[in-house]
Amino acid sequence: MIAHIKLDDRLSILREEDRFRRWDSLDDQRVCILCEREFNGRQVQIRRFANGRCGLRCPTEGCNSEPYYWVYPGALLISGVTEPSWWRAAAKQPTRRTAEITPQARGHRV
Repeated sequence: MIAHIKLDDRLSILREEDRFRRWDSLDDQRVCILCEREFNGRQVQIRRFANGRCGLRCPTEGCNSEPYYWVYPGALLISGVTEPSWWRAAAKQPTRRTAEITPQARGHRV
């Protein structure tokens, strides 16, 4: 159930339920990495469950992302530091070692 919550309570819920990023005010901006929408704390959908807990959802219709998928505007999603030839290392096939039969293992059940 989507709850209609007073603004003061809304900020408290955002701070409590978003364990990944800090909310200083309801005007703080976030970007959903799934739907790419930018929104603020006033727009976040807050759902209240029967057990009293609340859940946060992206305000975009059809997007069910939670705070884990929200980043600060302008935040890099990948590291800017990489080896220039990282793709060569990723393309190399690991070498396989062939099992050697040792004199002790011959004739014995393994």
